[in-house]
Amino acid sequence: MWNNLSVPSGTLYAWDPTSTYIHEPPYFKNMTMSPPGSHGVKDAYCLLNFGDSITTDHISPAGSIHKDSPAARYLIERGVDRRDFNSYGSRRGNDEVMARGTFANIRIVNKFLNGEVGPKTIHIPSGEKLSVFDAAEVIFLNHVICRHISQCFYFASGILHFLWNCVFYLMFCW
Repeated sequence: MWNNLSVPSGTLYAWDPTSTYIHEPPYFKNMTMSPPGSHGVKDAYCLLNFGDSITTDHISPAGSIHKDSPAARYLIERGVDRRDFNSYGSRRGNDEVMARGTFANIRIVNKFLNGEVGPKTIHIPSGEKLSVFDAAEVIFLNHVICRHISQCFYFASGILHFLWNCVFYLMFCW
């Protein structure tokens, strides 16, 4: 049976841009053998403030995708029915889903929210309460902090992509 499956030819994986389970991550596109070097960060705001009991499951949850989360919006925009969301764990191969799921644990406690439990933060300086991903997007859209896109991936939303990449590395490669 396995021998009868059609297999694409070629030496590189043929990414399916419509897949919501596995997606070609942007981290290595346009990467050179010479790193761009360090650069300063200025006018940055703290996105989250956690206590001592933060775990990898708070940072990168593996549980179900909440119907009102940024990851759910992403999946719905791509035609995925709610009943087919599955879990963050099953969609770890899609950096777009996982960036939206970073810090999306429903039991996370951000000290900026005075004890309120859930994957939210306060956007500084507006004071608006947003999902962590949405706050990062607002920061990205309103502040150009990096000199070159290759130096910061996408800055704020890229920070979540980058954090997800670090979590992935620590969990599977360390």
